[in-house]
Amino acid sequence: MDILTVNHFPVIQNQSASHKGKNAVQTGEKAAVSPVRDAVTLSEDAEYFQILQEQFPRMTFAAGTGFTGRTARNTGDNANRWAFTVSPKLLEKMRASPEDEAEYMQKLRDIERATALADNFTKAHGMKTIYCENYIDGNGQLHHMSIAVRKDELNEKLRAEARENTEKMIERVREKNKEAADKLEGLLNKAEETGELVLGDEDMRWFSSAAKTLEALQKKDDADSGEESGINAEQMKGKVGINAAKLARMLAAAKTRAQVRTVIAQIQADNTDQVDTEIKHLREQKKQFEKQLQTASDPHQAMMLQKQIARLESELQQKDNDSYRREHAEKIR
Repeated sequence: MDILTVNHFPVIQNQSASHKGKNAVQTGEKAAVSPVRDAVTLSEDAEYFQILQEQFPRMTFAAGTGFTGRTARNTGDNANRWAFTVSPKLLEKMRASPEDEAEYMQKLRDIERATALADNFTKAHGMKTIYCENYIDGNGQLHHMSIAVRKDELNEKLRAEARENTEKMIERVREKNKEAADKLEGLLNKAEETGELVLGDEDMRWFSSAAKTLEALQKKDDADSGEESGINAEQMKGKVGINAAKLARMLAAAKTRAQVRTVIAQIQADNTDQVDTEIKHLREQKKQFEKQLQTASDPHQAMMLQKQIARLESELQQKDNDSYRREHAEKIR
């Protein structure tokens, strides 16, 4: 198994031996012999990172082949849990076919959820991340190293409340995933005892497992709330479905027919706004790509832009019509 350090692209340079060792990530991938990547490949990477950035706005991406070790870019105030180095091999696989892209997009969503839970876990206890590196290898697996320390920004009362809330979250996870709950509880206890939270690959896998459990439980709660209020959650498609629990709570609080009508009008407006926002975003993306195409001098870049414009035109044709609006913003009478 090869021990690798990072090469960030398009700035390509070999890493010194001092970066290798305990700070390197073992991935089984072999680094390229040549330090120079093909210009066409770099252009494809840049285009694809733009797509990923739109799908995962909280995450930032750079191409590379592993960890750098501690540097000014990932320590102190520059430590960022949402910065990810991505293997070029993964980008190639994601571009290979729609099926591969869908598979690895799901893995990125799992990584996003795990990162969000770990980030919240850290901040809730008044801890500051002082070092963090994320590397996503050619198989879509996350490699992670981070250190967070307590900054004593929370008083005793707030810290007690944070622990209580975290314990409630852990107990919620325990309902369906005892092993993940036990792991998170161990991390919580150690952080409280030492004032430091050190996370690695395995810890992030448990955060990912816990995040999936919480999501499944939330979906069940939403479905149950919908059934209790006489709403068939299976019939509420697309983004409307996420409003089932909200609608149930608001309707339960309504005391008069007028209040019920007001609640229904508000939900309808929310649903319509969601559809309109989605379509507006697609139009803006298409306009942006068309503008880039007008100034593109590289034939390959122009071809990539034309593909993105065609994809957006197809999606707009499917969604920018009355039928789609009716389906995804159902009228409740």
